[in-house]
Amino acid sequence: MKRIAAYLLSMLAQTANAADLQLLTDYHPPLHFQQGEQLVGFGVDIVRALAKTTGDQIHLQQVPLLRALRMASDTPDTGVFTVLRTDERDNRYQWVGPLIEVETALYAQDTRQPRVRSLHEADRAGRITVPRKWLVYSYLQKQDLNNLYGVETPEQMMRLFSLGRTDFVVTDTLSFASLAREQGMEPGRLQYQIPLMKQDTYIAFSLQTDPRQVARWQRALDSLRADGRLEQIRQRWLVGALPR
Repeated sequence: MKRIAAYLLSMLAQTANAADLQLLTDYHPPLHFQQGEQLVGFGVDIVRALAKTTGDQIHLQQVPLLRALRMASDTPDTGVFTVLRTDERDNRYQWVGPLIEVETALYAQDTRQPRVRSLHEADRAGRITVPRKWLVYSYLQKQDLNNLYGVETPEQMMRLFSLGRTDFVVTDTLSFASLAREQGMEPGRLQYQIPLMKQDTYIAFSLQTDPRQVARWQRALDSLRADGRLEQIRQRWLVGALPR
């Protein structure tokens, strides 16, 4: 009886503290993407599992990442996933994570040339195309490159690549295959060249969100990692997604 009473008290406390949260994300398979009428992916499964643990109600919405970050910068009870945590962003949000490390790399056509050994060797060999809104574009701008070419979207980048109008593209190692298939290319056409960045991903909550709610999500994530559920979700979505 004491166990049952303790459980009921725990459930009542959880219900009393439950929040109504808006969770925003962009299109980034296999982390989060639309499948029919459903939003699915690694990150989606993570936030749903966390909400189930905390008892919070969540409302998922897919919007472009920069707009999502703007919305979360000043809107209470709002978070964005999955987000790279940078020095510039660090003090603008409350963070839950890390969720998973993401590697961003340089790719070339598989038949064009021998694998390059450095970024500047690639710059001498041809054009490097990358979406301007991605963090890696800012990084590459600081590398004194002559053949860096910025585009609006990853789809535009991959379209140029499929048509042979750029020599190198930059994308993370999780989503390169999905981006290639969307342009009718076999992922095997993309040859991994060199790593550029490795960063952890997080959920970024607005500063106006109750810090106690954010702390509950962090504890829920720690529990998810400790009991193996985080690894199960990773296995479901990400195993087989990495190149080499």
